[in-house]
Amino acid sequence: MKKTVFFLKDSRIHDWLISGFVKRDFPVQFMGMINPSELRAMSRIRRIISLHFRYAQLSLKSLLKSRRGDVIICFLDVMGLYLFLLSRILFSRREIIVINIMFNDGSDFLTSIKRKMFRMMLKNNRVHPTVTSSELSAIYKELFRIPEKHFYLLHDCYGDQEIYADRPEEGDYVFCGGTNGRDWKTLIKAADLLPDIRFVVVGPQRNTLGDKIPGNIEYFFNVSYNDFQKMMLKCSIVALPLNTEAPAGLIVLFSAGLMHKPLVSTNNYTLREYVTSGENGFLIEPGDYLTLAEKIKELNEDSLKRGEFGDRLFKKVVEIGSPHAFTEKVIEIVKQSQPVEPGLQSRDLK
Repeated sequence: MKKTVFFLKDSRIHDWLISGFVKRDFPVQFMGMINPSELRAMSRIRRIISLHFRYAQLSLKSLLKSRRGDVIICFLDVMGLYLFLLSRILFSRREIIVINIMFNDGSDFLTSIKRKMFRMMLKNNRVHPTVTSSELSAIYKELFRIPEKHFYLLHDCYGDQEIYADRPEEGDYVFCGGTNGRDWKTLIKAADLLPDIRFVVVGPQRNTLGDKIPGNIEYFFNVSYNDFQKMMLKCSIVALPLNTEAPAGLIVLFSAGLMHKPLVSTNNYTLREYVTSGENGFLIEPGDYLTLAEKIKELNEDSLKRGEFGDRLFKKVVEIGSPHAFTEKVIEIVKQSQPVEPGLQSRDLK
């Protein structure tokens, strides 16, 4: 019997990824959460509980729909953990590909429990993890004490974001926006040092930046994806200070690159994969608001450097973040996880 490749995602799956597998004659099925947008209206605690319940529910559904030896691709490491635990409980033999392992280590009790569970999952030879940075493989091997484990390098992808072959006309402000992993405190301190530079900031909630912000910051929250992109398109510089080593801000990074925008961000494992400081952007150390302000000021005063940095970032993003490259790499991982017999079949599961 032909083996099927299942895609598990907490939001919509990209058509280009499914079609890439179908064109290569892989049987595929997609399983996603129902009405994920309704979670936004919930309180934080209720949203977290509801999310984890849905992750477990979706993982169980995939086990019941799949057969022994099928390949299940999880686009969230926590969902991969639920899938692994349930497969052990139900004695269901599946090949599990976990896209983009993200783990922030710490000394607290909950993190220690999570570390043990991740180690148990990653030790299993039927779990095939990917990382977005060439540095993370060695770090996770040491952190989880699994020196023989193979982590696949799978760069994230800009998907169906618009590509600007020519550099768009720039505006007169610095843009910063997003949700997870943003270092808002460092941004505010840097903006406070640059009273003559305008900042347009987009956050997830009304009080994300607190009650007191500098007068040169225009703050927006809970905007649509299209409006978010329009605001970024009109900026002159993208600032992306982060407070995590985990892959955060990649959508903003890709958008900045595809729009030929110069980027000032944080020096971490993920950003170093795309940004060479001083060539196609600037990378600062975590929390260094003085250097953040300095580099924003430098770019603000040099239109030639802004253009050069933006064009180089464009080339880098297009080179390693294309949908074709992403699809081909995932197919390669599927083939290496176990032989999957070709065959035409494509169904979406609601």
